[in-house]
Amino acid sequence: MRIRPCLTFAACAALVLQGSTAGAATSFEPSKLALESSTPLTLALAHVPAPSRVEIAGVHYRPRSRSGYFRQRQPESSGVSQIHMGFFDPDGDQSSRFDIGVRGGPMLDQNVQLGLGVDWVHKGENVSSVSSTTIGPGGVPIEVKQDIARASVNMFPIMGFIQLSGPDDMGIIPYFGAGGGYQVLLLSGDDFTTGQSFEGTFSGWGWQLWGGAGVPLGGRTRLNGEVFVNGAELGRDATDPNTGQTVHETVNGDGMGMRFGLAWGF
Repeated sequence: MRIRPCLTFAACAALVLQGSTAGAATSFEPSKLALESSTPLTLALAHVPAPSRVEIAGVHYRPRSRSGYFRQRQPESSGVSQIHMGFFDPDGDQSSRFDIGVRGGPMLDQNVQLGLGVDWVHKGENVSSVSSTTIGPGGVPIEVKQDIARASVNMFPIMGFIQLSGPDDMGIIPYFGAGGGYQVLLLSGDDFTTGQSFEGTFSGWGWQLWGGAGVPLGGRTRLNGEVFVNGAELGRDATDPNTGQTVHETVNGDGMGMRFGLAWGF
């Protein structure tokens, strides 16, 4: 009969299937009853253990950490403020003036800022003459001076501005800015020899351009240094004391200077 070779082939196939199954703890031996039965294939397959359950763990991708400044980068700031001081050198033969100011505003994105800035440019000067010289104890000369004139200059540029900065991950961050607004100049002086005094307020529209670089100090703080140019023609209406007519007086507010300051994000 051809049934017995078929039974033998089915038993061998069951043995191969049982040996290739992972995690099987028992071996398979076909029974003689199964070999001699009219349905041996069904009985043999009934004794084959089920394949072990295969589990595939999820694969997680972890990006390689970036070194240097990128790894230490702080979250972007919603706004930046700056306080600075320096000097302003007006055009002509005038001497330099002290400059201190603040500016700040929101960041439109990582590289563009809009805001408002205010500066105070000051210069005070006293003119005196030596009236006499005496010799003090120990032969120290003592000069007696008399003030003959006093002058004070105060200028206040108040401007809106836009500033473009380089990426925060640079070691030295360049930036450029432009501002425009209203400027006020206060002049006062006294001539003690003649008894005359002068006080005047000059105002008008002006502009500023600046460019500089910032050095990060850590976190959202950096040290800035910049060169700036100021342009303005400030004027006022006054009465000529000789003719009694109304005249328009102007003061040139052009010049350039340098500022150094500290900027921080908020």
